[in-house]
Amino acid sequence: MGRMRRLGSGRPVRIWPGRGMAAFGSGACRAFLVLLISAAGCGGATAPCPTPTTELDRLRGESERLDKELERATREERAMSTRRDEAGRRITAAQAALDSIARAKGR
Repeated sequence: MGRMRRLGSGRPVRIWPGRGMAAFGSGACRAFLVLLISAAGCGGATAPCPTPTTELDRLRGESERLDKELERATREERAMSTRRDEAGRRITAAQAALDSIARAKGR
C-alpha cells in the first residue's frame, strides 16, 4: 500500500496520484486494448494462429513418411522376432537330442 499523508483539508493524498485509465484518451485505451488482445495470440489464449497451408503440407508429408518408416521397422522387427523364436526352438530341439544321446550312452 502507498504511504498516506494528510493535507490540511483532511483529505488523504497518495504519493503517486493518478486518475488510472482516465488519464489516457479513449483512443489510447482502444489501442492498449487491441495490443493486449493481440499479445495473447490469434483469437485469444484459447485459439492458436492459423498455420499456413505450405507448412501443413510439409508437416503432413513428414508425418506420412514417418508412418511408412514405422510400418517398415515394425515388419522388420516382427520378422526378426519370428526368426529368433524359430532359432530358439531349434536350439532347444538340438539340446534335447544331445541330452537324449548322452543318456543313451550313459546306460
